[in-house]
Amino acid sequence: MHAQQKTPTPKLCKQLTILVATIFTASITATLIQYRKLPSSIPVLQSFTTEHAQFGPKIAIFYLPFVALLLFLLLHYLEIKAAYPVIRKNKPSLSHSERQNGIITFCLMKNSILLYFTYSLFNDLTVAMGHSRILQQWHAYAFLALLFIIFSWGIIRGLYLQHKLKS
Repeated sequence: MHAQQKTPTPKLCKQLTILVATIFTASITATLIQYRKLPSSIPVLQSFTTEHAQFGPKIAIFYLPFVALLLFLLLHYLEIKAAYPVIRKNKPSLSHSERQNGIITFCLMKNSILLYFTYSLFNDLTVAMGHSRILQQWHAYAFLALLFIIFSWGIIRGLYLQHKLKS
């Protein structure tokens, strides 16, 4: 493939993004449907060490999903930009496989983030409706470990591809 052509996004990334976006949209819809039933002050679960970190207005249930959506859109933009070759000073453009590695890494990170915050939204809605908390402390640490693994895998794979191209 010519080095200056756009690298296509893998089909798996497109399907995964559609699935995660559908789940996120369904959770926002479910929250909107239940919104009138929420008490005026709801527990905002932003601490993993206490049962209820603080109370806030019921609109606060949308704060973290909004942040997650912004992160998702930023990473989606970076995923799209990773598909195009960039002219670099004193270095050749990234190869097709190196760009595809970036696309896959951004895809996995953006979808993991959106899925975790969807789970967090479901947890906040569950607690606000008077049920037991489902999001435990270890879930947050497992999520951070997953992001670290994805990011590390992308870097290691990128270094491997770079080394492979040199030899």
